[in-house]
Amino acid sequence: MTFTPQSMQWPADRAVLLVHGIGRASLAGDAAFPLEAFRTALGQEADRVAIYTLNYDFINDWLVTKTALGAEIRRLKRVLSVREGGDDQADVIADYAGDVLWPVLSADLRLAVRSAYLAQLIQIQLDGAESAFSRGQDPLDNKLSIIAHSLGCFHTYEVLWEAATEPTHRLRPASDLFRLASVWLMASPVQLIRSVAEDIKAVIPSGETLATLSMPLGIPREMRRSKPVTCTDAFISVTGTQDPVGGHLLGGLQKWAYMHLTGQRSIVVPQHLTNVTDRESLALALQAAASGETALQLNDPHSWSRYITSQTATLREVLLT
Repeated sequence: MTFTPQSMQWPADRAVLLVHGIGRASLAGDAAFPLEAFRTALGQEADRVAIYTLNYDFINDWLVTKTALGAEIRRLKRVLSVREGGDDQADVIADYAGDVLWPVLSADLRLAVRSAYLAQLIQIQLDGAESAFSRGQDPLDNKLSIIAHSLGCFHTYEVLWEAATEPTHRLRPASDLFRLASVWLMASPVQLIRSVAEDIKAVIPSGETLATLSMPLGIPREMRRSKPVTCTDAFISVTGTQDPVGGHLLGGLQKWAYMHLTGQRSIVVPQHLTNVTDRESLALALQAAASGETALQLNDPHSWSRYITSQTATLREVLLT
């Protein structure tokens, strides 16, 4: 599994790393990245932002691993179904969410993504410094943001904790002055994974190495002279009222599944699937999204593009000022 980080010249002093989710559900209808929606949101200013993307195409044994983990994945989905109510619609919701969450069951995949992610952050920092020097500016004035979706939020959370606490990466917010302009987690399953892990901890390998499972949830930070220095001052959570991966169901917040970190800026987007807002219509929407169907004309509540579009004003406010 080899990975080559993206490298580019920054057109100005700003960059964004887009980190997509993993699984059939997280990709449905969006291709890999919502680049068109993101550029549209930023308007003419998009040309002033270096846009990096992190995907997992370098992992060539993805489907082999999923097949090998069949029993564990079914157990994960059963736990999700029980927590969602245990009826037929809950099975569909659990199936959809399970297709997003299953890679947490493979330590090899997690570590491969973590290593690639850290390598990409290091390369972005180098690109930004070189670009700043070429413009005669101070690299410390650069502004890097991360926008992650779905299971990409989990990997972002894990990587930022690793970066903040491991000296060898030289990405600590206090000691190495590596602080992000903003971090956006869209439809984050971090709390969902933590809750479900309590029921399937026996099949989660190396759970003690995961910040999501082994310590209280919180914004990644470094302790410096007994004071916490967070990875960013703008840690933003975006989810929708119908998105089960983001901790909501039929307009209701599910405390066991919704990520709420002290200090985060929380945005909950009102979502409408159809004129009927019940479990059956939600199940139909998720089935259609997962299969790529469009004939049903049901909105995918987990769509990354729609989250980006819904936050146009806030994205511009945070990324461009």
